[in-house]
Amino acid sequence: MVELVQTKRPDLESVIQPETPEELGLIPAWSHSTLKTFETCAYRSYIAKVKRVQEDYGPAAARGTVIHQLAEDYVSGKLKDFPIELNKFENEFVHLRDMYELDKTELEGEWGFTIDWQPCAWMAKDVWARIKLDAILHDSPTSARVIDYKTGKMFGNEISHAQQALTYAIGSFFKFPELQHAQTELWYLDHGEIRKQAYTRDEAMVFMPTLHNRAVDMTTATTFMPNPSKTNCRWCSYKNGDYPICQHGIK
Repeated sequence: MVELVQTKRPDLESVIQPETPEELGLIPAWSHSTLKTFETCAYRSYIAKVKRVQEDYGPAAARGTVIHQLAEDYVSGKLKDFPIELNKFENEFVHLRDMYELDKTELEGEWGFTIDWQPCAWMAKDVWARIKLDAILHDSPTSARVIDYKTGKMFGNEISHAQQALTYAIGSFFKFPELQHAQTELWYLDHGEIRKQAYTRDEAMVFMPTLHNRAVDMTTATTFMPNPSKTNCRWCSYKNGDYPICQHGIK
C-alpha cells in the first residue's frame, strides 16, 4: 500500500547550504545595519569599520535614540509617568511593562553568535553575528514576540525592515533552543502601525543559509569597492566637508 501521509515538507528544505570560510576578512563581524551598508556601498563599510571614522547620522537618528531610551526606561520602571512621545502605543507599552514585572519581557537584547551560530557574548573574541533588539516578550516557553521600535518614515524601507525582522526571528531560534514559534513586530511609533510576521522554527531556518552566506561575503571581504549614486550617497556624511573622506561621493 502506498503511504499517503507526508511526514516532512520538502518546501521547507533549503537547497542553499551555509558556507564555512577558512578565514575572515577585514570586518570579521556583522549586524543587520552593517550588512545593509556593505551591500549598498562596500567602501562606506570600509571607512566606518576598517578606517574607523565615525559617521554623522544626523538629527533623525539622534531623535530615534532618545525615544528608544524613553521606551526602555518606561518599560523597565525607571520612568513612572508615560512618555508623551509614545502615546500612539500606550496600551502596548503598558502591557510590555506589566510583562516585564512578571519577568516575561527582556529589554535591549544584545545577542552575539559565533560563525556556527552558537550564542556568545556581544564582545567575545569569536563573535561573528550581532543582533540587537528592543524587546522580546515570552508568551510561553515555546512562543515569543520579538519587538523593534521604529521612528521616522514607515514607507520606503520595506525590504530592509523585512530582512531585519527575519534576522531577529532566526536569531531568536538560535538563542532559545526550546522556541518553536516567533512573531516579529515592528512598531512604527510615529504612525501607530505594527507590521507583524509569524515564523515557525522550520520556516525561519529555510532562510538562514541565504542570510548566513550574505554575511560571509561581508566578513571575508578584503576589497571594498565604492558604489556611488545619488541614492546611495544622499545620506552618507563621508562625502561632505572641504576634504571629504570619500572622494567618490556624489553631492
